[in-house]
Order: sequence, then structure tokens, then C-alpha cells
Amino acid sequence: MEVTAILCNHAEAVNNLLFVSGGGIDQAIIQPGQPAPWGVSIAMGLSIQVPWTATNQEHSVRVTLVDADGRPVEVPTSPEAHQEFGVDLKFNVGRPPQLTPGTSQTVQLAINVPVLPFETLGQYEFVVAIDGHEEKRLGYRIVGQPGITVAPR
Repeated sequence: MEVTAILCNHAEAVNNLLFVSGGGIDQAIIQPGQPAPWGVSIAMGLSIQVPWTATNQEHSVRVTLVDADGRPVEVPTSPEAHQEFGVDLKFNVGRPPQLTPGTSQTVQLAINVPVLPFETLGQYEFVVAIDGHEEKRLGYRIVGQPGITVAPR
């Protein structure tokens, strides 16, 4: 499958149309004096080209987040517990009767994360996998305001 993905401020998929607001972001700038964790609101729009042979079947999409060393990023689930960040979606594209045999189809998906807490400055990647196979990586940076050092808490 072919995946096109974009990081943005907000995304919606309605009637298989993808609506993106503030598309193309690749970083968050942390203001001085803000202690970690830094809450970042982020979204992702996905456009997936589904080949004819992969229609009429359920597929799973998993989006994870890794740091610059490729380690999964953990987020708090309670004051005492953390788990790896991940978003799971499923989709199934049918074969309409008017579709010419062999034609691929596109499905649009949207993910919105209201507050994703980052503990450290640096480079990250959102990893998009379909049915367990990595399809796309999107780079994202958490940086301090230029000329100012932000110390983690």
C-alpha cells in the first residue's frame, strides 16, 4: 500500500475527503521558562492507496512515536504508570460494482492527539505501519526558542 501522510494542527476525514488545518508542521518551539513535560497538540492526515488485491479485507494502521535513537516514546497513563505512545485504526475498502477490476482505491484517515507530553527536546519520528509493515516516517522536532536553553524538569 502507498501512504501519504502529513502532520498538522487538526485533521478530519469526512465522506472519504481529508480536511487538514495547519498542515505541514514539523516542530514545536518551547517558550522559555516552561518546565517539561511540554504538551503538544498534533494531528496527522493519512491518504492510503489500497490495491485491488487488498480490498474487501480488514486492515490495521498503527502510528507510533520514536525518539532520535529509535526507542519508543512513553507517555503517562496515570501518575504512576507509562506506556508506549500508539494510535490504532482499522479500515476495510470494498469493491463497488462500477469499479473496473484491478483499480486501486484511496481511503482517508485522520488522527488528532489533543495533548502529547514530550519530556525532552530533540528529534522524533512518527512511524506509520499498515498490517505490521512500516510504510512511512514523519520527522518532528521539539526545540527551545532560539538562543534560550530549556532545562527539563
